[in-house]
Amino acid sequence: MSELGSDLARRQAGDGTDLQRSAGIAIQPLDAEHARQTAALLDDLRVSLFGIQSARLYATLAADALQQRIDCRIATTGDQVCGAVIAAPRSYWLSTLVRHTGLAFAGIRARLLARPQRFAGNREASAPDAAVHGRFDSGPPPRTWADPGDAWRIIFVGTAPDARGLGVAAALYRALMRDRSLIARIAADNEPSIRLHRSVGWRLYPDGDVVLAVHLKPAIR
Repeated sequence: MSELGSDLARRQAGDGTDLQRSAGIAIQPLDAEHARQTAALLDDLRVSLFGIQSARLYATLAADALQQRIDCRIATTGDQVCGAVIAAPRSYWLSTLVRHTGLAFAGIRARLLARPQRFAGNREASAPDAAVHGRFDSGPPPRTWADPGDAWRIIFVGTAPDARGLGVAAALYRALMRDRSLIARIAADNEPSIRLHRSVGWRLYPDGDVVLAVHLKPAIR
């Protein structure tokens, strides 16, 4: 490996800060200027919520972030959105379907159509393997998906394909982690996501056939 290649590998193995700076990547809350681009990124990455993947859903998420119903942080390079993380309180799941009946009907329809496949998938799913994912944290999780307490649930974290490998998702998480306790559910076979959560200090617990990730906001002293 060349000296340049070795230096790149060392920086990628860290938190990606040097690479982010060299690429001109900035982290900020979603603003009106970047709302359409963020919705387009969610569309490109096929983000799912309420069992739905649609332009209407992505526009709703962007609008709700601007109204501070949910928390969306974006990564930009130049004037382009290259990553996003979205978190919401537990109440958002019900209140959104009440406020947006079109999404509610689309969600019901999607769940009814997906039910046979989901049932079949559950039969084949197995519990996360600690030998594969590394040692899980001991004891019961301090927050659960069903009972998150003050923690906000992660809806999505992701990066545009041409910005991957720069530590963007970790930077997005760190910005959000300073302000909130958070909880996420990760597919047991999603190794990149499991590594991401572990790298930024989340606690990991087996939760049925998924991995539960928990971050507690440090107490202010």
